[in-house]
Amino acid sequence: MQEKIRGIVLRTVKYKDSDLIVDLFTENYGRMSFVTTVAHGRRRQGGASAFWRPLNCVEFVADLHAANRLARPRDVRLYINYGDIPYSATKSMLSLFLAEFLSYTLREQQADDPLYGYLEHSLQWLDAAAGGSVANFHLCFLMRLTRFVGIGVDDARASGLTSLVQPSEQPYVPLMLRMTFANLHRFRLSRAQRQRMLEVIQAYYRLHLPAFPDLRSLDVLREVFD
Repeated sequence: MQEKIRGIVLRTVKYKDSDLIVDLFTENYGRMSFVTTVAHGRRRQGGASAFWRPLNCVEFVADLHAANRLARPRDVRLYINYGDIPYSATKSMLSLFLAEFLSYTLREQQADDPLYGYLEHSLQWLDAAAGGSVANFHLCFLMRLTRFVGIGVDDARASGLTSLVQPSEQPYVPLMLRMTFANLHRFRLSRAQRQRMLEVIQAYYRLHLPAFPDLRSLDVLREVFD
């Protein structure tokens, strides 16, 4: 039976000559994988590959009950159309980094309406953001994400975050906790400060999530903000 699926693209892996395995965080089922055929040649310009870019919000129908094989999406469309992310080098690179980060963070994530809503809202906010807010977006996004994946930095866990910084870096902790999307434009951070904060945030995730790896997209992200 065909079901309508909404999901956010986390990653794609090439499978055979013309197929991709696509990992999504779906609204109703949590983390899921699908297989799709990618058009070649001229058809590819507006074909299937465009739908599966990192953090795209897609909607399609699929038979989730087919035995012994991954479901194939049909009638795929973008239900949120970004106006700037696909055309901004900085935002595209942020999307690639955050998609890789989420791919590991949500490795076995079940359906979660508040989490899914947070991701949708955050991506729409990034698409519309401008100026210094974009450079700090990933720091705020990852700090706020902790609340939705069960490792929120409340009073009980603040010491865990503080333990990851040097004494001279102690002011970073309340700074990170105060960040919201509404006030991001007020934070004037240097490249070194931003990089160090990201290192601390990643270390915090590694404390709570087993086998969290080094991210391949991190070096490219650093080059973008250099």
